Amino acid sequence: MKKGKILIVEDEESIARAEGLILEGSYEIHFASDGEQGLRLAKALMPDLIILDLMLPKRGGYDLCFNIRQEPTLAKTKIIMVTAKNLQVDRDKGMFVGADHYITKPFEPEELVSAVKTHLKT
Repeated sequence: MKKGKILIVEDEESIARAEGLILEGSYEIHFASDGEQGLRLAKALMPDLIILDLMLPKRGGYDLCFNIRQEPTLAKTKIIMVTAKNLQVDRDKGMFVGADHYITKPFEPEELVSAVKTHLKT
């Protein structure tokens, strides 16, 4: 039985697929390749958790995260930022706009699985 619905918002298809492969056995996985599509799908799917890249076409990850937090039906959705931006200022900004967790690329699969399990309490 699947333990939750996850939306992966990532414009690099190979990374999105890798994240999906890591999690697909335990979770229902959906994909968006840009920020606008990510927001539309988040509203339509009502995922339990969003894995969010920062550098996205059409709407950046910080903006998307902030907008999700302003949306009453999505405000409590868990958000894990997974990004190549590894400076403390980037991490601080991510947490400020509403991320629940911040992972820098490249990452180990176990790190992603652990973060998802922690935030979905699975």
